[in-house]
Amino acid sequence: MKYDMKQKLSRYSARKLLRAGWAARTLTATVMLMMAVVAPVNVSRGYAAAASDESLAAVVELADFSDGREAKAAGKRRERREQADVLAAQLLLRAREAEDGITAAMQQLETEGSYLEGLENRFKSADSLSGKILADAEANHESLNTAAGAISDVLRYTLVVDEKSYADRVPKALHQLEASGFTVIKFRNAWGGKFYQGINAQLMSPEGVRVELQFHTAQSYAIKQVSHEVYEIRRNPKASEDERAEATRMSVVYNNHVIMPDGADKVTWEGKTGQVA
Repeated sequence: MKYDMKQKLSRYSARKLLRAGWAARTLTATVMLMMAVVAPVNVSRGYAAAASDESLAAVVELADFSDGREAKAAGKRRERREQADVLAAQLLLRAREAEDGITAAMQQLETEGSYLEGLENRFKSADSLSGKILADAEANHESLNTAAGAISDVLRYTLVVDEKSYADRVPKALHQLEASGFTVIKFRNAWGGKFYQGINAQLMSPEGVRVELQFHTAQSYAIKQVSHEVYEIRRNPKASEDERAEATRMSVVYNNHVIMPDGADKVTWEGKTGQVA
């Protein structure tokens, strides 16, 4: 009987120990499972935070680099504009010093049937000069000094000639200027072109100043003035494609109304015929 009691106690104790061990194992497994679930979340959050910090730092660095590059480019553009402004001022100064003699020579061209038009606008504006220097330098891939030296219309004049005497009067006017010490550098006959009707001559004055002289009839000059706005749109790089297309169409329409004087398209100057526009 004693043996049975001991055996029951032993069995009871064994079952108790087994239950206790199962509970402990269950608790341990639960804790380990929770750690396995929670830990990756914390680790992921920490990694994500670190990654976000690194990404943000990279974005900030890239933005700083971009801002620095834009500031440098803006500074370079400003510097080039200032250089162009100085060159434009120098061109105007030299032109003003020689203007009296040049204008006097141009006024000598006025005879019966021909007269100067737009004399009050004979000087190109400083802003237009500066902009032209920059545009020509960029278009021709040349220095600002080279572009400034090639500008021919710091001083510009327009001689309006009667239609009946136009073909004869143009070469006579150029001969007269050469006799006064001018040199014809370029001669361009644009009669018959799409966008412009007239003759342009580039001259060098006795003082070494480049001058532009245009030969028009009263009608071609009037249409040139009326179409000036569309001409500006055509050459404006900021204009949209549609705006330039419409300006081009209008230029053709305007110039189709110009009446060419007899023999105007045959006028040449010592082999310098230029190119029709």
